[in-house]
Amino acid sequence: MKQKKKICFINLGCKVNKYENDCMARICEEAGYEIVDKNQTPDYFVINSCAVTNESEKKSRQYVGKLVKLSPNAKVVVVGCASQHNPQQFEGKKNVICVSGNFNKSNILSYLKGGKGNFEPTKDYDGPTNPYITQTRAYLKVQDGCNNFCTYCIIPYIRGRSRSRDMEDAVQEAYALSKFYPEIVVTGIDLSSYKHNGKNALGELLYALKDLSCRIRIGSLEVGVVTDEFLQTISKLNNLAPHFHLSLQSGSDVVLRKMNRHYTAKEYLQKVKMIRKYFPNANITTDVIVGFCGEGEKEFRQTYKLCKKAKFGFIHIFPYSQKTGTVADRWQDIDASVKKDRVHRLEKLQAKLTKNYVKKYIGKCLEVICEDIENEYLVGYTENYIKVYLSDKSLKGKVKVKLTSIYKEGAKGEKNG
Repeated sequence: MKQKKKICFINLGCKVNKYENDCMARICEEAGYEIVDKNQTPDYFVINSCAVTNESEKKSRQYVGKLVKLSPNAKVVVVGCASQHNPQQFEGKKNVICVSGNFNKSNILSYLKGGKGNFEPTKDYDGPTNPYITQTRAYLKVQDGCNNFCTYCIIPYIRGRSRSRDMEDAVQEAYALSKFYPEIVVTGIDLSSYKHNGKNALGELLYALKDLSCRIRIGSLEVGVVTDEFLQTISKLNNLAPHFHLSLQSGSDVVLRKMNRHYTAKEYLQKVKMIRKYFPNANITTDVIVGFCGEGEKEFRQTYKLCKKAKFGFIHIFPYSQKTGTVADRWQDIDASVKKDRVHRLEKLQAKLTKNYVKKYIGKCLEVICEDIENEYLVGYTENYIKVYLSDKSLKGKVKVKLTSIYKEGAKGEKNG
């Protein structure tokens, strides 16, 4: 019997990259390849690269060398954002047989044979579907590309313009995934711009998933999608996780304009209030870029104040990193030590806000999906995205858990009943 060729997929990017990785893995598995991890001496590596910052692009380059050292005879295929942005940085590297971009990843079998890469953007939604079954949480990609052109971001240039997946196709895949997963995360590069028949339709898509047996979680949202109509629609779903990741980036109107973000701090807080009107117990999380070009102490304090007022459950904090090819790359950066100080100050606030949110649920019972082992604990997340640490590592799947005490960035819990 002919031995199967082993292939390992490395994801260096976002949730969309993760979804695309799993879809390419499924294509390869159906073609007779064995999907393995990097320590199982693969015959092939597929690196789905990232270019959101210069550092992530550098990491993508370095990974090629690391993997070849790990398996000297393995052939390497590079796809994704970093290779779309600058394919030359990978071409000619040891063991690299194909470099391709973000488009036509469904053609992975050709790439494994050294076929020509694809770098041409498409006007219509493209990409692989039907992901390989890997973990407790599935990602459902329904949108690609972005039209926002934030001044710090390279993604619209390397992912192309916004395009949406056919709704019927997305819903069919969601039902198929629900047979294997207790939770599905609906995601996209700019999920908020999802359209159906030329109209904004994210609420309509989510409503079409109301009868799924699994939990539905929404990926990152932009301020503009949050309307009464949208929230009224999704509030009818019994399986929707009350967790909203609403991108902020800055609480200063001056900085928001420089970033080309199309809302004010006041409008952002109005949307937070609107979400809590329909979902009183919602965990609202966000992203903040600290130290963007032109951010002074006054602007930083405005961000700090807004975060405090919004009572976020968690803040993903990023010190601004200049990215080659963006508008902001031409502007004067601020001192690294200033960024470090501001990040530290915002991290202290974030820890306090998270603790305050979690504290409200101590003594209450929530549903946790068990996921990973971390040291002596089994960990998982509640519907409102509280990380829970369980001492009983034998638990599996969905478990009703009583939260007993604050612990790290979440809470300790015990099975209820």
